[in-house]
Amino acid sequence: MLDDFSIEQTIAYKTLINSVKNNKCSHAFLLETNGYYKALDLAIAFAKYLLCPNNYSNKEKCKNCNQCNTIDKREFIELKIIEPDGQWIKKSQLDELQSEFSKKSIIGTKKVYIINDAHKLNVSSSNSLLKFLEEPEDGIIAILITENAYQLLNTIVSRCQILSLRPNNIKKEDPLLKKIANELFNDNKKIEEYIIDEHNMENVFHIIDFIKYYEENKELTLLYINKYWNNYFKERDSIYIAFSIMLLFYKDVLNYMLNNDILIFNDQIENLKYVSDKNTIDNIIHKINVIMDLREKIKFNINSNALMDKLIINLEGRK
Repeated sequence: MLDDFSIEQTIAYKTLINSVKNNKCSHAFLLETNGYYKALDLAIAFAKYLLCPNNYSNKEKCKNCNQCNTIDKREFIELKIIEPDGQWIKKSQLDELQSEFSKKSIIGTKKVYIINDAHKLNVSSSNSLLKFLEEPEDGIIAILITENAYQLLNTIVSRCQILSLRPNNIKKEDPLLKKIANELFNDNKKIEEYIIDEHNMENVFHIIDFIKYYEENKELTLLYINKYWNNYFKERDSIYIAFSIMLLFYKDVLNYMLNNDILIFNDQIENLKYVSDKNTIDNIIHKINVIMDLREKIKFNINSNALMDKLIINLEGRK
């Protein structure tokens, strides 16, 4: 839904939301992608928002309704998505669109069409689209998506509200961070926020470094808690998340030892092996239970130093 883009595409999100709330919705929007790889998803989410009878922008309100499911299957009669047929978007595709949208709406009062890769309109299809845009009908809204607005006819661009999307903060989502985020949160917005924060990947490696240092030095780690832990994890929420990641890591150590599938840390096999070589299966099970128990205490304002002291002592409570 549209709220899923409130962090990645803040300006575009606010513009689209406010255009509807303030009853100033353009009859045509042009999304210039700038390499943003989820532009079509954003356009479909906006179409859902426009076509929703209640203008809901998140799944919590709409409760996975039939209309959204139909849109996802590309079977909703009031939404048309046009993509290149071969190398080009053809005039016949625009003619078919105009024929379908000339009929009265069956559901609701709006119709939306999305033209993906609009820069692949040829001369004939561009002229057909221009005629459609020049004589806009009430309730029909166009969303054009293109890598480069300069590749479209100026007369088409001039009839659209242009939204320049932000490039992806990370060209490719780090698979490890994405897996961790999906384990930590059930909310798509929180998952997205976690993935795009560049500090979170650093924190994951700080946690792995702490685990390795502890596994090598045992109780002596108590002397270096500030260096390996407290300098990075100070707030209650960040400590809770760090304990959760530590728990995920030790669970994958156990998976490694049992020859099960590695669920999260597939690209950290050497570190998993390093820790497994220093433990028995019983040791790892004990450590998982200790981390789980202490993680619950984080909710009750326990002192961070005392918490970490207790962690090291309890981890060493069973050989």
